[in-house]
Amino acid sequence: MSTNDLARRARRHLLVAYVIVNALVFALSRPAAVRRDLHGLIGVVFLVAALRGVAKDDDDTERYGVRLEGLIPGLQGDARSLPRALVEAVPSALRELGVAALVAAVVLPAYSLAWPLFNHPIGPRHLPFTHDPVATLLGELVAVALTEELFFRGYVQTRVADALGLDGFTKSRKPLFADAARVVLITSALFALTHVIAEPGLGRAAVFFPSLLFGAVRIGRGGIGAAVALHAIFNVFERYLEGR
Repeated sequence: MSTNDLARRARRHLLVAYVIVNALVFALSRPAAVRRDLHGLIGVVFLVAALRGVAKDDDDTERYGVRLEGLIPGLQGDARSLPRALVEAVPSALRELGVAALVAAVVLPAYSLAWPLFNHPIGPRHLPFTHDPVATLLGELVAVALTEELFFRGYVQTRVADALGLDGFTKSRKPLFADAARVVLITSALFALTHVIAEPGLGRAAVFFPSLLFGAVRIGRGGIGAAVALHAIFNVFERYLEGR
């Protein structure tokens, strides 16, 4: 298959996946769905769409940055049991968390100054750990950050690169800055649009800016691990800024 054919195929797959996902996000974000506690299924939509999209393409989870140290092995396979894969993934997870914490320490002070330009606090600022800190952290990390990063930085960002005729971005294949910038800008625009579809407003569109950072970290690290951790950190900090 020629490069042009591969790019057209990527554009077609990306368009279909994005339209279906956003239709479901819109439906699950309506007041009637929220009253029935169906809003939480949005994370499941992202998760299924990402894994289904990767499998439908070539199941090369490493190329999509979603292998997560063999926890989702894909085409490469993995002879380890799940418990062993989890244990052996700990050092890598700690490295990715460290990278995310370092990036957050540099960026969040400036982010807190720019935040009021697009948003208004709901109440007095406080960290969202008053009731159940473990549930709050797990919710932000697994139900929100992991599922969104699997779809947007894993599947969508890779398919955007494919649609532009570029190689997938892994640790061994670093893109030119201009190519990386195009991919991250397009992916971030799609990320922001999905958030506006879920909750219309300028404040939701502002997620475009942290998305640029998530996309850059994804390219720099070759996988989504640090981007997932950084996304969760940003979400917790966002709730602190909002006062909820």
